[in-house]
Amino acid sequence: MPSPRPASPPCPTLRSFTACAAVALACCAAMPAQAGRPLATEDAGVLEAGDCELELYGAHQRLRPAGRERGVSLQGSCGAGHGVQAALALQTTRERGTDQAGRSDGGLLGFKARLLGNADADASLTLVGAAAWSRDGHRAYRRDSLAIGLAGSAALADGLTGHANLGHLGSQADHQRSTLWALAVEWAAAGSVDLGAELYGDDHRRPWAGLGLRWVATPTLTLGTSYALHTASGRARLFTLGLTAGF
Repeated sequence: MPSPRPASPPCPTLRSFTACAAVALACCAAMPAQAGRPLATEDAGVLEAGDCELELYGAHQRLRPAGRERGVSLQGSCGAGHGVQAALALQTTRERGTDQAGRSDGGLLGFKARLLGNADADASLTLVGAAAWSRDGHRAYRRDSLAIGLAGSAALADGLTGHANLGHLGSQADHQRSTLWALAVEWAAAGSVDLGAELYGDDHRRPWAGLGLRWVATPTLTLGTSYALHTASGRARLFTLGLTAGF
């Protein structure tokens, strides 16, 4: 549940990736045939009461013409019961080669609440929301953005699942309101390996197109990686790699 300026993609830099991806909460990646990490698109799954997950992800973004940014994020999520899940995320990023070069830290507090369906349903719908904060350098933390939206998932065919997100983001940092959207298809390719493809963006800029791979190494440990390309000219690229541990 988680939010990022030169190429003007929907999440132009990792700095505001937490808020920009607030509709994509990324809380349930350890379950096969569901979106979430490593994809940006969120699934409609909600952790059961007492179940928790810890995600550790690193990201590298190439910004045209010569900028680069690296970031690390840590997120914990737990099911609170009654179809509700809470998440807390922290991240740090460092940008080089641009006018905004430097370090930025931030965090996010979010939730998921099931509206329709359950863990065994072929289709389900979930309300998602998040509040993000950030700071540049040694400045004081400030509220960065607020987001609210819907995440839906549905079985399309045997081993094939579709996901859709639609939400609203209010960014104080950019003094802008945006409609966020995301579409993804995920395929249970073989055994414990899932492959995904997605398209996501907002109503101000051209979208990102991405691919993801998830490997369920053990019942409680999942490894994931993704690659996304901005569809505008002067294309930015984003690569992520990380793991999700359940407990």
